Amino acid sequence: MAKASDQFQAKDVTFWGVLALALWGVAVTGASLSAFIPAGILGGLHASRLDAGSVNQMRGDLQALEAETASLRQENTVLLQRFMLNEQVSGDVTRRVGALEITLPRILESLNSGGGIDNGAVTASTGTNAVTTFDTDGGSVSYTHTPMTTDMGPAAVQKPQPMPQALTRDVVPDASSYGVALGPPIDEDEGEDAWQNMNTKVGTLLVGLGPLLGHVEGGSGRRLVAGPIGSEAEARELCGRMAKIGIACASVPFIGDPLPLLN
Repeated sequence: MAKASDQFQAKDVTFWGVLALALWGVAVTGASLSAFIPAGILGGLHASRLDAGSVNQMRGDLQALEAETASLRQENTVLLQRFMLNEQVSGDVTRRVGALEITLPRILESLNSGGGIDNGAVTASTGTNAVTTFDTDGGSVSYTHTPMTTDMGPAAVQKPQPMPQALTRDVVPDASSYGVALGPPIDEDEGEDAWQNMNTKVGTLLVGLGPLLGHVEGGSGRRLVAGPIGSEAEARELCGRMAKIGIACASVPFIGDPLPLLN
């Protein structure tokens, strides 16, 4: 017969049962927790040494690409700023050239209206009618040199261009005269800079005109008023020239506060 120590006892069954239940609980808990573990960690655990090196290399390349992208973005910002500056300079040049194209012909017309041009000297080599003949195959060809007529007709009569009178540094407001309000509203302490910038933009369109600081209707700002101009028609004509070069302009009475010019 077997000894009493070799026989199964109740405590042995209890021990193995508790151990089995504990292992089963660990297995169930591990299966539940595996759902919360990121797939990258599990992939790294199962990946080989060569695969892990490839992943690290890819991460390094990705960081290098991000740094290069940030550098390209910064360079693009700098290029955009330079492009905006170039556009601004180009616009200023265009406005100045436009002002010169408008004013120079009128200045030349005004200077030449005194009759100093000799319209009779229209040709230099032909004084009288001259006939020239030369032989060709089957006959001859003749042509006549004829001087241009000096009678240019009424269309050639140049009317004097009215020019504004030259002013002194001190401009006196005159309610009976007209002026042109130029540009947007400004502060009172910006008057001199605004006048200098306006002369730079429009070239000789403001020759003979002086500045005043007029009041803005319904606002606290001031308006740069150039004048005096003899008639409202002349003021509107000047505003038309200003509009061609992109300057806001309106015909107004020549009233306001004198603008002291330091330069």
